[in-house]
Amino acid sequence: MTPRDALIVMLPDAADDAPTWWRVADGGVVQTGTGTDWLSACGLQALPSGAMVMLVVPTAAAVLHSVTMPDLPPRQARAAARIAALDRSMAPADTLLAVSLEPDATAGAHQVVVVARADMQHWLLWAQHHAIDPDIVIPTAFLLPLPEDGLVRGQIGPARVLRGAALALDADDPLAPVLIGDAAVIDLPQDTVRAATIAALSAPHVNVRTSVFAKRTRQAVDGRQLARIAMWCGFIALVSLCIALIALLRLNGDARRLDAETIAVARAVLPQASDAEQAEREIDAMLAARGTGAYGFSGPVSGLFSAMRGAPSVALTLLDRSADGMVKATLAASKAEDINVVLLALQAAGFTITATSSQDNSGRIVADITVRP
Repeated sequence: MTPRDALIVMLPDAADDAPTWWRVADGGVVQTGTGTDWLSACGLQALPSGAMVMLVVPTAAAVLHSVTMPDLPPRQARAAARIAALDRSMAPADTLLAVSLEPDATAGAHQVVVVARADMQHWLLWAQHHAIDPDIVIPTAFLLPLPEDGLVRGQIGPARVLRGAALALDADDPLAPVLIGDAAVIDLPQDTVRAATIAALSAPHVNVRTSVFAKRTRQAVDGRQLARIAMWCGFIALVSLCIALIALLRLNGDARRLDAETIAVARAVLPQASDAEQAEREIDAMLAARGTGAYGFSGPVSGLFSAMRGAPSVALTLLDRSADGMVKATLAASKAEDINVVLLALQAAGFTITATSSQDNSGRIVADITVRP
C-alpha cells in the first residue's frame, strides 16, 4: 500500500549538482523540482505527519554481489551470503554494510548490496542538515523492476541506470559495455520507471538504512495496554491489602487469646482481674512491694557494679530503690564518654536503662539513671 504522502529525494552523482525531488500524494507524483527547497516549493511549513521520505543515492556507491549457498536453509544462507559479500569486497569488512535484496533472485542466488558505512553516515548527515529523516535509503538502480532476462535501462531523475539479475550500475559507466556484453537491454518507458519508483515506497527491493543505521521510531502509547497494566496494578494492590488485613486480623486474634490466657493466670493471684494491662500493673506493684521478681534489688545492683568495672573513673554517688522497685543511681565522671561506657555495658547485659545527664558545680558530668532487668 503506497503511503498517502511521501517525498522522494534523489542525490546526484556529483556533489556540486543539485538533488532532484518528487512530491508524492495519493499514489501519484504531484510536484517535482531540483534543489533543497521542496517545502517552500510545495507551500508547506513542514512535511505532513506520517509522510514517508525515501532517499535515492547514487548507484556507483553500491556494489551488487550474487552469492549462491545451495546447502544451507534460506535464512542461514542469506546471513552467509552477506558475510561472503563482505569477504569479496576490497575494503575491510568493518567499514562496510551488507544488505540482502528482497526478494532474492532466482536460481538460488542471494543478491547482496554492499555500501560503505562512511557513505551512509554522509547521506544521513546530509538528510539531517536538510531537516528530513529518511525511512528508506536505496541506490538508484534498485528502483527499476528486476527483469526476467537480460537488463533493463531507465532514467530516474538525473541518472540513467542499468539493472540485471546480477548487475546494477550507471548506464554511462565506462565499463558498462564490457559488463553488458551481448545481453539484451530493454529501455523502460518513463511511466514504468515512475510507477516502479513510487511502488518502492511500500515495497523497496532493498533498504540500506538498516543495522546501526536503522531509523529509530517512537513507540506509540497503547491505551488498552495501559488500561490492562492499570487493572493488574490495582488487582495486585487489592490482593496485597487483603493479605495485610488478614494478617492484621490474625494478629489481633492472637493478641486477644494471649490476653485471655494472661487474665486467667493472673486471677490465681488477683481474683478480680478483668484486664491484662491492669493485672500486669497490680502484679508489678505487688512484686515491687516485696522486692522480688523483675524489681529485685540485688540483680540490677550487681549488674551496675559489673558495668562500672570497665570504667574506673566513674563514681557512684547515689544508690536507691524507689517505691515501685526501680533501682536508681547517680553516676559522676569527668567525661561523658566514661559514663557512656557504663550505660553501654548495662544494655549489653540485657538491662533496660534510662539516663539524664547534667553538670555539677565542680564541672563533673552527673548522670541520673534507672536500671531494670
